[in-house]
Amino acid sequence: MNQEIFEWLLLLGRWLHIMVGITWIGTSIFFMWLDRSIEYNAESKREGHLGELWMVHGGGFYHVEKMLMGPTKVPEQLHWFKWESYWTWMSGIFLLAAIFYAGNGTFLLDSTVSNVSFTQALGLSIISVAGSWFFYDFLWESSLTKKSPVTGHVLTLLWFGGMTYFLCHTLSGRAAYMHIGAMVGTWMTANVFLRIIPRQVKMVEASKRGEAVNQDWAKNAKNRSTHNTYFTLPVIFIMLSNHFPSTYGNKYNWLILIAISAAGAAIREFFVVRLKNPGRAKTFAAIGAALILAVMIFTRENMGSNAPATGEAEVQAVAQTSAAVVPAGPVGTIKGIVKYTGGAIHGEAIQVPLPCNPAKGEVYANDILVKDGRVQNALARITAGLKDKYTDVPTTPVTLDQKNCQYEPRVIGVRVGQRVDIVNSDPLFHNVRSFTKNNEEFNLAMPSQNEHIMRVFSKPEIFVQTKCSVHPWMSASIAVMDHPFFNVTGADGTFTIPNVPVGEYTLEIWHEVFGSQTKKITVKENQAVDLEFTMQGK
Repeated sequence: MNQEIFEWLLLLGRWLHIMVGITWIGTSIFFMWLDRSIEYNAESKREGHLGELWMVHGGGFYHVEKMLMGPTKVPEQLHWFKWESYWTWMSGIFLLAAIFYAGNGTFLLDSTVSNVSFTQALGLSIISVAGSWFFYDFLWESSLTKKSPVTGHVLTLLWFGGMTYFLCHTLSGRAAYMHIGAMVGTWMTANVFLRIIPRQVKMVEASKRGEAVNQDWAKNAKNRSTHNTYFTLPVIFIMLSNHFPSTYGNKYNWLILIAISAAGAAIREFFVVRLKNPGRAKTFAAIGAALILAVMIFTRENMGSNAPATGEAEVQAVAQTSAAVVPAGPVGTIKGIVKYTGGAIHGEAIQVPLPCNPAKGEVYANDILVKDGRVQNALARITAGLKDKYTDVPTTPVTLDQKNCQYEPRVIGVRVGQRVDIVNSDPLFHNVRSFTKNNEEFNLAMPSQNEHIMRVFSKPEIFVQTKCSVHPWMSASIAVMDHPFFNVTGADGTFTIPNVPVGEYTLEIWHEVFGSQTKKITVKENQAVDLEFTMQGK
């Protein structure tokens, strides 16, 4: 499909989803408020009278009376509230499929989370959305929940928490959040389509025939409707989180979603019971506020791009107390080339947003860049044989650019204490999340084009990996080195490591896809060691 048309479909789909979603959620909130606000009128002579309410709006009075089905005859004109729900679900499923299932799962998969294939992820996604309804419905149709609703609530929460943890450890963070939203949205719409409306239809038909109406149907429909109102705030949060990778991009994204969803349900309880039980309402409002505050504190180090650079203070201390160590004695040079043997090869095809594909052609991931048999982005480094320590820190930063929705370059090498200048050259929202073992992790938003973030790594590490949680195919590897004897191959597949002290060493060539190779080398004074490595596809 033409990318411009596809972008318009996504935009119109989001617009529709938001419009009908607002209508549905607004209706749900209004009727919950209405049920809490009506007052029984003892002077009413109408059979089936349950309560009434006078309201003022738009320059007039509105008089609403709630009647019990059965004694009250069915009016000729009866409005059903259902299509708001159906269109919200249909538009949401369209967006879910268009964003996460198109392009062979470009937005669905994240190799840092799991190694599931697209087919496996697609199957798990569909099961999580559709299959979860059968558990939820079976639970709330069973005699267990009729006798003990608390047990039903506990089991529902456990299922929600379990599915959240599972999907956040299987799919990309953004996809996991959206699928949890789709799962709960399916519960809500299926409640309307399969339980609430059918039972209301039965009640209306019985009332038309003049038969007694089974009030258990009314209680069940009301129960499912009440469930829906508690789901509304968590679902709205999930919809909004799409724009905040500080939530779904966090390493504890599953815990954040559970906590915020619990906070949303608690806040909804405040509004539901505040008129009839203000003490309980205040308690749940406090619980909701406390959960949100806890999440804010928990994620506070990752919430802004102005946080201090990782390890900067420690590195400054080292620079002030340690003098640079310059190689003493004779030195030589290590030169080499990394070649590829095999057929034509490139990274997997990815579906990128239109601003990242100005040529409107096929786009491939840049984990494999081979031109004329030369391999780019292979790291060459000495891994054994060095005798001295090198604490000098280069003053020139190394740039890691986000350009056309990919990191350029894909692999960089930096010294301990050297600044890394992370740039967003795209007119799109990116974020930078790091995966580290020795250094401090970070998860920073970069919403603006030409925005810069400076980071410093205080400890050696092979490798620090960076990812964009918004676009999960975006990945880069940062080799943090405690010596200066390394280099990364360019487009011509060559590398040069100058000023290497004379001696015997082990040199390693590493590539993200092709793996690593090592060679024993001897560096002689004023001579160059010429090496050739050959990589083969797996």
